[in-house]
Amino acid sequence: MLKKLLVKLFDKLERERDNDKKTKNGNAIYFVERILEERFGKPTYISSRAIKGYYDKYVEGKENNSGEPSSELKDLIAKYLGFKDFLDFENTNSSEINTGRIGPVVEQNFKWFVLGFLSIILIPALYYSGVFRSEDCVVWKVDHYVIIECEGKLPNPILMDLNIEKFKKLKVSDTTTFFKEGKPIVWYGKSNKGEIEYFNSRGVHPITEKELKPISRYIINKYVYKKE
Repeated sequence: MLKKLLVKLFDKLERERDNDKKTKNGNAIYFVERILEERFGKPTYISSRAIKGYYDKYVEGKENNSGEPSSELKDLIAKYLGFKDFLDFENTNSSEINTGRIGPVVEQNFKWFVLGFLSIILIPALYYSGVFRSEDCVVWKVDHYVIIECEGKLPNPILMDLNIEKFKKLKVSDTTTFFKEGKPIVWYGKSNKGEIEYFNSRGVHPITEKELKPISRYIINKYVYKKE
């Protein structure tokens, strides 16, 4: 049932009109930022990377460290899909299976299989034909990304949903604005030397590729004010 919940979640996210990045990563980001944070008032509740990890594990069968979504998260997903909670989703979908209405589920799974198979074939073909070359790769330079030619390498999928032009490393002080309307506008992560570094957007650390965390009062007091 968890697989069906996630399939229906991503299927609905694909149909959202204002979702302009209809990729797996893009759908996860949209769900976190527009649905959980804005609609349900759950800022910094969960990362888009965790949502994608659940989909990879329970829908695509990929082995990873993702556990099972919390009861609250399953309820929130079910509410987004139009149900009272996850139990309501389970009962409704169990009834559909018992009455023989399993056709749409099989059809949907087949659709995902076909799309996945075509992706395996078409993406490498498009790349080697030059479609993905030229301006699809980036390198990190001091405090920002620079677009370069791929030179035979596929673009890093971790960066596909990041606004490369706006993503910057920040120098912070006691005068830096860390919150806007109570929500964090600065993210942080540790460098490979263990130093705390700050950035102006959610995403992953450009060197370690670990997901950045939203700033908190605790981090500000411990690392920012301590330096002053």
